[in-house]
Amino acid sequence: MIGKFLTFFIKREYIVYILFISCTAVTLALTLSPPSNFQGHSVFQYDKLGHFLMFFGWTLMFGLSWMIRKKKPVSLWIVFFTGLIFGITIEITQGFLPYERHPNPFDVVANGFGSLFAVIILNILQQHYIKFFKTSHHHKK
Repeated sequence: MIGKFLTFFIKREYIVYILFISCTAVTLALTLSPPSNFQGHSVFQYDKLGHFLMFFGWTLMFGLSWMIRKKKPVSLWIVFFTGLIFGITIEITQGFLPYERHPNPFDVVANGFGSLFAVIILNILQQHYIKFFKTSHHHKK
């Protein structure tokens, strides 16, 4: 199952890049837009879950795109800290916005847990990816 998943994305790596760019755009739009754009939407009652899911998705797509691009193991520590720094940067940026956005340390924690969970998944995928790449590399010759 993981092999089929990876095969699909390896053969169509442009999809991974599109998903990564899309995750980045959605994350920035949701975290940096004026909160008045979202009033009345019940999804924001679950703000921390939203942060977790956004950064899970962003970190997963970042790691997967890097993994597919390099075609070799990537540092999952760098992937994790990149997601964490991205989240911290967004929270700091919110403090400088001219509308009602404020940095929240609990958002950073939720972002961090999302990134951490994505890295756990990426670790599993990377283990399978290494095996897959070695076998698919020989089939191409």
